[in-house]
Amino acid sequence: MKKNICVLFCISIILSIIMGCGGNSVKKSGSPMVTNVFDSIKDENFMQFIEHFHNDSLFAMSRLCDTIIGINTDTHEFDSILDDFVMDTIWCKDSIPNYYPFLNEFKKTDGVITEYDSTGFPIQEYIYMPESSCYIKLRFVKKEHKWFLCGFDFAFL
Repeated sequence: MKKNICVLFCISIILSIIMGCGGNSVKKSGSPMVTNVFDSIKDENFMQFIEHFHNDSLFAMSRLCDTIIGINTDTHEFDSILDDFVMDTIWCKDSIPNYYPFLNEFKKTDGVITEYDSTGFPIQEYIYMPESSCYIKLRFVKKEHKWFLCGFDFAFL
């Protein structure tokens, strides 16, 4: 009887050691853990990007798509009805730095609201003054795991 108890005890210890080591080896060699860590390093988080974009002009200017499409009320004549206006501005990359300081000042103005729309693609940042015709919309796309500005609407009427 004592011999059977000793054998059962030894077997349970051996099984515990084998199962414990087996579990650890699966965790270490499991590709999902490694992949998730790699992806979080490889892919840029949008909210961290947008904060960096608004706080560092050199970074922001390095994240402009080759073609930026949108609205610029500084260069258009408008009908009395805004609904007839067509988004047809192709922004010159050299003109975006001229609007960058104003964009960030407007964003910090009392009463201005910033909203994000990620239901579609590209992701949109909408900065506006309620009950006015003043707004800025920025559209961003991800290329090679990094975010870039691809659309810029500047409407101050």
